[in-house]
Amino acid sequence: MKKILLILFIGIFLISLASATEQEKSWGTVKKGDCIILTQTCDNCSYVNITSIQFPNKSSYAINEETIMSKTGTKYNYTFCETEELGQYLVTGHGDLDGLDTGWTADFKVTPTGFLLETSESNLYIVILIATFILFLCFLYPAIKLPYSNKVNPDGSITRICKAKYLKLLSIWFAYGFLMWFLQTLNGISSSFITLTYLSNFITNIFTYSQWFSVGITFLILAIIFIELWKDIILSKTIKRYGKAFLDGRLK
Repeated sequence: MKKILLILFIGIFLISLASATEQEKSWGTVKKGDCIILTQTCDNCSYVNITSIQFPNKSSYAINEETIMSKTGTKYNYTFCETEELGQYLVTGHGDLDGLDTGWTADFKVTPTGFLLETSESNLYIVILIATFILFLCFLYPAIKLPYSNKVNPDGSITRICKAKYLKLLSIWFAYGFLMWFLQTLNGISSSFITLTYLSNFITNIFTYSQWFSVGITFLILAIIFIELWKDIILSKTIKRYGKAFLDGRLK
C-alpha cells in the first residue's frame, strides 16, 4: 500500500511539474512591430524569470541579466516589443516550482498581419483567388477585343457610331476592379505565411500602388464615357439632321 501511495505521489508531482513547464507553450502570433505580453502560470512559484529570447535569424535578445517577470496572482508577465523581424521566437526561462528550479520553453510568431490562416480559411482564400482571377480574365478579353472607334470609310466618312466602346470602357473598369480584388486576396494569403516575407512585401507594394491608381482610373473612365457620350449625341443629331449626305461623306 505504501509503495502504491508513493508511486501515486511521484506521478502527481511529475504531472504537476510537466503542466507547469508545458503551460503557455505557445503565445500564438503578434503583428510585426507590436508588443506582446509573455505569460507563464505557476501556482507554487515565488519567481519566474526569462533567461533567453531567440530571434528567427537565430540571434539572441540581449539580456544582461535574467529578466524578472512581474507577478499578478499566479501569473507572471513580461512585455516584449522587439518584434520587427518576421518568424518564430523561442523563449526560455525557469522558476522555483515547489522550491525546485525548473526550466520552461515557449514560443510565439511574428507575422505582417498578426495572424496565421487556418486550413479552412486558406481554402476559402484560394477559392476567392481563383474566382477573382477568372472574372478578371473574363472582363479583360472584351476590354481588349471590343472596338472603340466609330466605323469609317477609307475616305474618312463615318458609317456607324460604335456603341461597343462603352462596353469596352466598362469592361476595363470591371477588369481593374477584379484585379484589385485578386491582389488584395493574394496579399492576404502571402502576408499570413512568414516564409513568404519577400514575396509578401512585393505583392503588398503592388497592391498599394494599384490602390493609389484606382480612384484616378475610375474618374478617368467615367470622364471618357461622359465625353464620348456627349460627342455621340452631337454626332447622332448631325446624322439625323443631314441624313444620307453625312453618312456618304459629303458632310464630315
